[in-house]
Amino acid sequence: MTDNPFASTTLGRLTLKNHFIRSATWDGMGLSDGSFSPAQIELYRDLSRGGAGLLTTGYIAVTEQGRRNREQNLLCENRHTQSLRKVAEMVKREEAALVAQLVHCGGYAKTEISNLPLIAPDGKREPIFEDSPRAVTEAEIHNITTQFAEAAARAREAGCDGVQIHAAHGYLISQFLSPCTNHRRDEYGGSRENRARFLLEVYEKIRSYVGTDFTVTMKINGSDYFPDGLECADSLKITQQLAKLGLDGVEVSGGNPISKPLTPIPRAIKAGENEVPFQNEMLAFTESLPIPVAAVAGIRSLETAAELLKQKVALISLSRPLISEPDLIKQWQSGREEPSRCDSCNRCFIPAFKGKGIKCNKK
Repeated sequence: MTDNPFASTTLGRLTLKNHFIRSATWDGMGLSDGSFSPAQIELYRDLSRGGAGLLTTGYIAVTEQGRRNREQNLLCENRHTQSLRKVAEMVKREEAALVAQLVHCGGYAKTEISNLPLIAPDGKREPIFEDSPRAVTEAEIHNITTQFAEAAARAREAGCDGVQIHAAHGYLISQFLSPCTNHRRDEYGGSRENRARFLLEVYEKIRSYVGTDFTVTMKINGSDYFPDGLECADSLKITQQLAKLGLDGVEVSGGNPISKPLTPIPRAIKAGENEVPFQNEMLAFTESLPIPVAAVAGIRSLETAAELLKQKVALISLSRPLISEPDLIKQWQSGREEPSRCDSCNRCFIPAFKGKGIKCNKK
């Protein structure tokens, strides 16, 4: 164990040059056909030169039906594999690793994007959904697990070093895990074991496609932060099951866009004051899991990163600070002591939603 964020470390079968991860971030730059754009390739070039040991892509939909944004990347056709390969090649030139984050947005997707029915664990319209879904059938569940696996295989073919299963933030897997959004009465609803079944089947199908020598991690809510949502104890037990099956690592996040008091992108974070808002849940994971745990959200200083490593955290995930300063990690390694200038105003998403791509928009 080390408190030096710049020491090399491992994640599954990967050796990383340091403990820093660029966490998954939708950038609003993808092409309408789901391919990576030239602007995205430049973005990943700048990020890979910025010093992180591992870069995670923004959320990539495994099927058109699971897509939420027109600028969201896809990984279900050869052209998507080819465009992702360009990103992987760019990242590898800078001696960084690349993990593709895979998602199906479920009831949080948009029918006007895919022109396909909106699906969710059951047919209930939740506050997070913008339209009424229909309940996904068991046959569709099995098909979606295959779509996740096929996307993982494409990521491997493209030259990625691994994939991250997005099981957080109110997307389809998260919808199954949460008792608040899963009211099924079959083997995929009710008990914790049943609600976790879809996630476990996704993981096992991915492993059957990519083998044991390819890194597979997961992002999961330590807590949903709303009534009747997924709580830390259940989230931890589900992750323990996956660790026994061979999961290589877990990034502990929390909430969804309408949860309280915390959302996945908490606002008004100040270095030295209120960093690491998901810390309680994250530390519960580090104490109980044999696999690396990544801390994400609200880390703004090198001092905090070092302190988290002392507390058995294995990896430090950053997103918005690297939107503000893509070379922040390299600056820290060169001796800079000041924290990130990012104060989590979240204005960086304004141009992304206007189709102009994510960028620091701080006044």
